[in-house]
Amino acid sequence: MSPLVGTGPQRSCIACRRTGDKGTLLRFVLAPDGTVTPDLEGKLPGRGAYLCQSRRCVQDAVAKRQFSRTFKGAAAEVDGPALTALLQQIMEQRISGYLALANKAGATVSGGEAIERSLKGAKLPRLLVLATDISPAIAEKLAGIAARSAVPVVKVLSKDVLGQLVGKESDRSAVAVMSDGFAQSLVKEIERYRNYLEEESGR
Repeated sequence: MSPLVGTGPQRSCIACRRTGDKGTLLRFVLAPDGTVTPDLEGKLPGRGAYLCQSRRCVQDAVAKRQFSRTFKGAAAEVDGPALTALLQQIMEQRISGYLALANKAGATVSGGEAIERSLKGAKLPRLLVLATDISPAIAEKLAGIAARSAVPVVKVLSKDVLGQLVGKESDRSAVAVMSDGFAQSLVKEIERYRNYLEEESGR
């Protein structure tokens, strides 16, 4: 996945050397013990190393020892599989976190009938989240209603996880997000997550 060049501060991917806005890249810093640490919020202190939002670039950076070069030999040995798995876990946690916060703020609707009503109501959802293991028939039905109302649709996380995030004991095939702010944050996080997994999934 190529970085997006814009008007913000520019950085180069240490693996493929493409240039992009800092906000479109994955940032890494060194922990006090030299461990290469993901900094997806871009707020941790210290020199940063940047990579595309791509599992392949992370793997290439490890294989070519680019972290050691960037941090001038101060980086500890990097376990490639562990780092790529950690990044995926962090991204999933961030998506889950925003959904949980939206639910806590009263900005979610779940349950098939409730979601259908919201998609046909006066106040439309700002985002419809479908579970990755939703039945094709339900997905087609909800996505069709959402499309007619111009509500964006994304597919991420499993039914059991969605159910837990909205405080339900049973699975949830879909969750409607009613807040602009939470919807925008989720779209950004989900886009990064999809970019990261792109080569693996073949999308």
